[in-house]
Amino acid sequence: MKLFKKFSTVSLIMLLFLSIAMFATLTSFAQEPVTMVLASMLPGEDHVYNRTLKYFAEKVDEYYDGPVNFEFHFAADLGTEKDLFEYMMKGVAVDAAIISPAWMATWDKRAAFMDAPFLFKNQAAWEEGMKTEVFKSVADQLTEKGVRIIGYGGGVNRNLIVNKPVWRTADLSDVEMRVQGSPLQQKVFDAVGVKATPLDYMQVYDAIKTGVLDGLENEPFGLYSMKFYEVAPYYVLTKHQMTIRVLCFSETRFQSFPKALQEAILKAGSEASAWHHTTEIAESDKLVEDLVESGQLKVIMFYNTEILNRAVPIVEEYAKELGVEDIMEAIKAINTKY
Repeated sequence: MKLFKKFSTVSLIMLLFLSIAMFATLTSFAQEPVTMVLASMLPGEDHVYNRTLKYFAEKVDEYYDGPVNFEFHFAADLGTEKDLFEYMMKGVAVDAAIISPAWMATWDKRAAFMDAPFLFKNQAAWEEGMKTEVFKSVADQLTEKGVRIIGYGGGVNRNLIVNKPVWRTADLSDVEMRVQGSPLQQKVFDAVGVKATPLDYMQVYDAIKTGVLDGLENEPFGLYSMKFYEVAPYYVLTKHQMTIRVLCFSETRFQSFPKALQEAILKAGSEASAWHHTTEIAESDKLVEDLVESGQLKVIMFYNTEILNRAVPIVEEYAKELGVEDIMEAIKAINTKY
């Protein structure tokens, strides 16, 4: 009997110590901060991409009660957008980044359709397309492949940035221009007469400076942040594309987080991308105006009906090739409203 009591006492003491140890371990684990790595290949703290990532971090911190640390890597510190997307797919090195859809085409060709020229009629149509999640089927497939889209930013016009004046479509035959690395971009710009050349974005400035290229197509923040106006001082308003820039998150990492943090990420992603859109719209014209006033840039108005007529049939044919006719028809329906 005494032996039984002694054994019971020892067992209780051991159980007490084990419970305390488990509690301490769980408490320590609960307080262990999550570290998120947010990356961009674009330089400058003031670039709208990089400010958007910081805004996203602030919102996550606001909506999640647990401890979260953030690491920011800009100016291609961790690689190009293609590299960042691949890291997110693998669940390593990068948790979140803003990506141009053309770079996602390596893993899902349908993603390139987000970057199709002359897709949305105007900003109102673009905004409805994003609000109604017209690209949801593409986003769902990307999630299955390891990258979740948590917001849509951008929504500004891309134009030509060239080292010579371009006034009409016929002038484009003398332009050798960098385009994004997707088959659709290549086909469209070939059709409008441009000598289209895919090239790493970070190499474009030197390629223009050394005479390898005559220019590229980009939005005002790209023009400004990369200082393309120094080597290509003509901004030709072709308005051939309204950008879609997706805020992405690694699905592997997302699924490893507690539900409360997942909810904070989704809410913060939506709000950060909306902030991205409104901020880029509000600031883009001012960037161009300041460069014009300082004598560093000349703006050329461009009547784009002919290039539109050449491009749209190619975009529609490509939609069939990719199997996204339903998306094309949905966007056409939106455009008729505006």
